[in-house]
Amino acid sequence: MVVGMIAALVASAAIQAVPAKAAVDCRAELLAPSGVAKGPSRTVEPLDLARLRDFGRPGQSLFGEPPFSVSPDGRLAAMVLRRGDPSRDDYCIGVGVISLDGTGAFRLVDVGGEFIIDAGDVRGIPDLPVGTAQPVTPRWSPDGRWLAYLRRDGGRTRVWRAKADGSVAQPVTTLPLDARDVRWSPDGKALRVSVRPFDAAASAAFDAEEKSGFLYDRRFWTLSLAQPKRPVVATPVELSIDPDDGRSLSSATPAQKKSKDRPAGAMLFASSRSGARAWTVMEDPTLFMGPSQLRVEIGGKTYTCSSAKCGNGIGALWWGPGDTLYFMQSATPENGGRINLLRWRADRDASPTLIVSTMDALLGCQPAGEAIICAREGSTQPRVLARIDSARGTITDLFDPNPEFRGLRMGMVTRLQWTAPDGVRSYGDLVLPPDHRRGEKHPLIIVQYHSRGFLRGGTGDEFPIHAFAARGFAVLSFERTPYVAAGRAHNEDEAMRLSTKDFAERRRILTSIETGVRKVIALGVADPARIGITGLSDGAATVQFALVNSTLFRVAAISGCCDEPSSSMFAAGPAYAKLLTDAGFPEPGRDDQGFWKNYSLARNADRIRTPILIQLPDDEFRLGLETFETLKRHHVPVEMFVFKDEFHQKWRPAHRLASYERSIDWFDFWLNGKADTAPAKEAQYARWRALANDQKR
Repeated sequence: MVVGMIAALVASAAIQAVPAKAAVDCRAELLAPSGVAKGPSRTVEPLDLARLRDFGRPGQSLFGEPPFSVSPDGRLAAMVLRRGDPSRDDYCIGVGVISLDGTGAFRLVDVGGEFIIDAGDVRGIPDLPVGTAQPVTPRWSPDGRWLAYLRRDGGRTRVWRAKADGSVAQPVTTLPLDARDVRWSPDGKALRVSVRPFDAAASAAFDAEEKSGFLYDRRFWTLSLAQPKRPVVATPVELSIDPDDGRSLSSATPAQKKSKDRPAGAMLFASSRSGARAWTVMEDPTLFMGPSQLRVEIGGKTYTCSSAKCGNGIGALWWGPGDTLYFMQSATPENGGRINLLRWRADRDASPTLIVSTMDALLGCQPAGEAIICAREGSTQPRVLARIDSARGTITDLFDPNPEFRGLRMGMVTRLQWTAPDGVRSYGDLVLPPDHRRGEKHPLIIVQYHSRGFLRGGTGDEFPIHAFAARGFAVLSFERTPYVAAGRAHNEDEAMRLSTKDFAERRRILTSIETGVRKVIALGVADPARIGITGLSDGAATVQFALVNSTLFRVAAISGCCDEPSSSMFAAGPAYAKLLTDAGFPEPGRDDQGFWKNYSLARNADRIRTPILIQLPDDEFRLGLETFETLKRHHVPVEMFVFKDEFHQKWRPAHRLASYERSIDWFDFWLNGKADTAPAKEAQYARWRALANDQKR
């Protein structure tokens, strides 16, 4: 039935012209200006961070869709570039091409479209929006003449194609379904378009149930929906589309995500043109997140890497010329956040050879002849496209979308490493104000929970690290500790129970943060009486636990809230409640003061006096109601904001800027006693002074 529905939809598809609204203005916004000052002139402001030009997903790890693609001849790279504009609360988006030999300017081949929000299945609920950008990587045709990519216009995501020379850009599909992915057939005569249609039979049952009332069960995600989501097919299907006229060339088939040559149990996998294979596999398949091994098969013989260079943490692998394997050992808390790029000819070399070792983040690396092309970020350098010489290990930047940042003055960044009293290692990046003077002690802000690449706003991009530093704060960007259940549990459910028991996960993270804070204090650059903490998602859970179990933190700001006796069990629906009770949270209705006294802000409201700023998406704000109302009634200085049309992570540029600026003002007020004199903020500071007076009651 799904195939028949898809065929009918495709039959009506035809290429149609879509007006390029404001294309000229966005072209100017996306193309970096020339003549940018080489020396720093001023410090970083929140608007600078909100208007960064991005390609790929901010905060992206080694895993996932690469943020760019390399042409078949290895001469060009293509990417989707976007830039937020808080004044319009919108984005400029364009597809561009850059030469990999270091010559020629970045060239836009298409401009237009809307921000595409990523979505995923969460505990049986299909297609819940996350708020991050959906990865959109242009795909090169086999002859290198065309690029196929996803573009969203009028609320519908379609497949577009553009000539690499910029002469043509046009839509290919007009399906009344969102395209999820696109790839070329090997001969370049068709586009394989992935879609996820509604399940026809299940949709009919859904409509019938709607007339008599929906049974309240695990299908409900009550944080944001008052009914179940309409059922979609479990696995996306692929349509074969003629790139010239959008006609269907074959019936829909299940989307192929994994190579048929992939060995059983392989986590990462890559095959070469000659048939050589490389993959990672768990040493003990019965363990959850246990140690892994790198294996290579060349000429029918399998090699297992026993070198420490192949240890845990391999995050990417691919084949270069001559069946040479390249792989990346990712940054971990144990190795101090260092990324290593290595090569290995398994049938000839006893162990891999190190090419590059760096504190920078390297993302989406791909071979291009004898070179390796990566996205690169440094602690003070937003993402650029870079070339690595595989013989010499030198790194050359090819394309910097944000040259204006060379004209901004940023504080010194120092990578600190430490081992907590429980023996667990981690690290953090200490950022000092640009005008820091020897012997000066600053208020300190903790930003969580990953610290790699450009120090923008922590996980979720909520708390502007360099803008904090420009305002006179020291900032410790913290890398969370390894999961307490890694290598100990045998499945995810057991891992959750081990993490929850005696709050083992939260205690481990908090102990590490406290150790890092004390190290910063020992350096003589932080005032121990003025320390704040921030967090989103896992980081917000750490803030919640810290405010109940630590006396280090005087002020807090969170963008997710909170686990409480009632909200955790009921606000998100039956599936989430079952997840928590299976993990060891108390059953609803059970009086378990011992558990919640160690974790709940509401149950500890009578002794908490820490000012807490809560900035939540409207998709999740119900989880914060019990916390907010209880703290407020106990005269705790707390203020909560709800952002419209937002999800787990905020995506709207105006909201991101507002969140940045309010966080800075909040910490400046409570840690430094300062208030911005802008007339537009008079009401804000009047409220905060009232909170401070109420706190003294």
